[in-house]
Amino acid sequence: MSKKTINPRLARNYHEATSEKSREVYRQWASTYDRELIEDFGYRAPDAAVECLLEYFPSRQIEILDMGCGTGLVGELLCDAGYKQIDGLDLSPEMILKAAEKGVYRQLGEADLSTSISLEPIYDAILCVGVFSHGSRQPFDLPKLFAGLKPGGVLIATVNGKGWHDIGWSTLLEKSSQENGFYVESLRDIPYLTGEGIPGKLLIAKPTP
Repeated sequence: MSKKTINPRLARNYHEATSEKSREVYRQWASTYDRELIEDFGYRAPDAAVECLLEYFPSRQIEILDMGCGTGLVGELLCDAGYKQIDGLDLSPEMILKAAEKGVYRQLGEADLSTSISLEPIYDAILCVGVFSHGSRQPFDLPKLFAGLKPGGVLIATVNGKGWHDIGWSTLLEKSSQENGFYVESLRDIPYLTGEGIPGKLLIAKPTP
């Protein structure tokens, strides 16, 4: 992994942060987020997640939750790939407004994965892209999403590779899986922020039968 100094626009997220601080970051970032992430930082995690979903559900006739949908980068790719039944949840009202402008979501709403969330088991797949990074509680927040899956459903999540290394995600994820009754079916290396030399991880997880 590159040792160069991380751009401060990214580094402000690379620590433990309260929900309020995160909301403030994204409130300020919403208007330029898409351009900066894609053009300046080479953000590739959405592409990897959608490619993975296509492997699992090539028929496209499924219901999807885009958790941490942000401005709708993942939703737009899903729609372009032929998926149409897409809901989105995010922490930031300003990011949700940007996502709504893309016109690809069936429903959008606010949700904070660091608190208790309520999900109905209506989704074939839940994608959680660009959410998990440097929060030590995040591996233990991840299993909250299984409540939204239908039987046989799958969670596809990405983890920032710098966060994966810095806080020991592998160990924390194993502990969380044992405590919360799920397993990681596959763990892959993916391009993440290619302009910053930061790789990523993509995990496919399911509740333990």
